[in-house]
Amino acid sequence: MSNLTEEQQIEQLKEWWKDNGTPLIVGAVLGLSGFFGYKYWTEKEIAYQESASNLYVQVTEQLENKDVAKLTEAAAEVKKQYPESSYAILSAFHLAKNAVDEKNLDKAVTELTWVVDNHSGNELVDIAKIRLARVLIAQQKADQALPLLAFANDSGYFEFASIVKGDAFLALGKKAEALEAYQAADNLGTTSRAHPTLKLKIDELASGEKAADSTKATETQEETSDTTEEESKKEATE
Repeated sequence: MSNLTEEQQIEQLKEWWKDNGTPLIVGAVLGLSGFFGYKYWTEKEIAYQESASNLYVQVTEQLENKDVAKLTEAAAEVKKQYPESSYAILSAFHLAKNAVDEKNLDKAVTELTWVVDNHSGNELVDIAKIRLARVLIAQQKADQALPLLAFANDSGYFEFASIVKGDAFLALGKKAEALEAYQAADNLGTTSRAHPTLKLKIDELASGEKAADSTKATETQEETSDTTEEESKKEATE
């Protein structure tokens, strides 16, 4: 049992509180503020996404009705009111597709670039990059498409990106690089089954490489033969 009197214990408690009480209160307030702030932020985010979802329903309805004009209007409205939502990304995808169908590739580039520039942390951006690369290739801007297709091997979109990368290299006349990109996709196996033309591209490029190697070998042999013949004539003359 403590030998301190009650008055001494109270005085000691006052001194301790004087030194430690304020930090404890501040810590408690910050902790509660953080908790309620996070709860408020979470509830606000849920409400934001729900509102975006409700508006996006109009997009899906017009998609089913195949009303391009109203679909475009509804998608643009989702982007305008809820630009930070995933539904805005999906709306941009619809707008880009409509633009491609109408052969308005510049508009498609604008929509897909908006997704890439404004939603870097969203997993849907990978899809946007691949689609944007395809449009750029169609615009004969394959050199601009290549940087968009730098996907890690363990990425879920690596195979699709590799196929488009092969198309970009092929458009640039770089057949060896195109073959390498196509083979990278084919080596994983799953995409090649869904894209039967991939095998055809690989076979065609591989045959071209073999033909080029064969031609090169023939030319080298002919050059060697010509050189030997010239040397023989020179020796005979001497």
